[in-house]
Amino acid sequence: MATKFTSSLRLVLQPTPDMRQALSETLEAYQQAMAILDRTKGANVVALHQAAYEEIRAATGLPARLVTLALRDHGRRKPGEIVADIPLDSKLFAVKGPDSVSIATLGGRIVLPYAASGYREGWADFAEARLVFAGSSICLYAGIQAGIHSKKEASMSNEGILARLGRVIAGVVNTAVDAAEASNPVAVAQQAVREIGAIAEEARAALGVAMAAGHRLKAKADDLDAEIRDLDEKIKVGLESGREDLARAATGVQIDLEAQRDALSKAILENAGEIADAEATLRSIASARADAMKRLEDARRAERAAPPAATPSQRNDRRLADALEAVERVTGVPSKPAMDGTAEVDELGRLQRQKAIEARLAAFKHGER
Repeated sequence: MATKFTSSLRLVLQPTPDMRQALSETLEAYQQAMAILDRTKGANVVALHQAAYEEIRAATGLPARLVTLALRDHGRRKPGEIVADIPLDSKLFAVKGPDSVSIATLGGRIVLPYAASGYREGWADFAEARLVFAGSSICLYAGIQAGIHSKKEASMSNEGILARLGRVIAGVVNTAVDAAEASNPVAVAQQAVREIGAIAEEARAALGVAMAAGHRLKAKADDLDAEIRDLDEKIKVGLESGREDLARAATGVQIDLEAQRDALSKAILENAGEIADAEATLRSIASARADAMKRLEDARRAERAAPPAATPSQRNDRRLADALEAVERVTGVPSKPAMDGTAEVDELGRLQRQKAIEARLAAFKHGER
């Protein structure tokens, strides 16, 4: 099936030595898969799948999805061609944010930083992305579909979706239940709660996304902290062993990791603000529900003073109570204190970085680190 991508984005990956090794091992396994397919007879992809799929899986250990992509990719290559790239789909890679991407490797999924290098027109590849190895450089080319954002989404760009939900919910409840005095109170309130339920589910989903993002950010921050601490010990060992060249290289890596950690701290603070806003909106839903319950009780008292209601009204009454319970489930999120302040990350120039390396090494030499 042809892709719908109209352009592509080039991401220059910035892997650590361990990440680079994981990517290189995956490329070697993929090259082995291509070699197996070169010597396998098959008139089409189906025949190749039957003849070579299990052999590739057993010999290389590649993920099943990557083996399937290899079968299609083989038809685009010349026999014996040097393989220096790997096709990927949305299950094998994911852009996690403005500075990190997740890629499935032979040993598991890794998250590594990148620098965006610009867009290009067109995307003729059958795969959604392609990992390209060129000397010491490793890049990810990903297809981009233009015009995927709806007009509705654009119109909401100046306000948070959860803040909008809070206002809509409050407005629907108050207006609809007030109008019940001149009509069937249960029917009108039931319609209001249906609208509340739909919007509240959207709010709940948005909060879940924000909280999941927060967990990922904190996990990445913990990983960076552990790497920075580990480099402390490695630098000390290098200096004690008289290998200042190794200690210098490790110090440079450590400073780069600290710069990433500062940027991550800013993202964590912003995410905490998003979660706090979402929880505040859900608390406003609880307030709206309490107001609706009071008004509903007033309507019930008026009905009890009137002639006995028909059975359909009783059923509507029960359905209204069920709908209000659904809203109550949405409001059961404990509040968390918002985190104030933001961290600014200054870019280190070549001279600034070298100065920082020398200062760090001097601290190690004098036992101040």
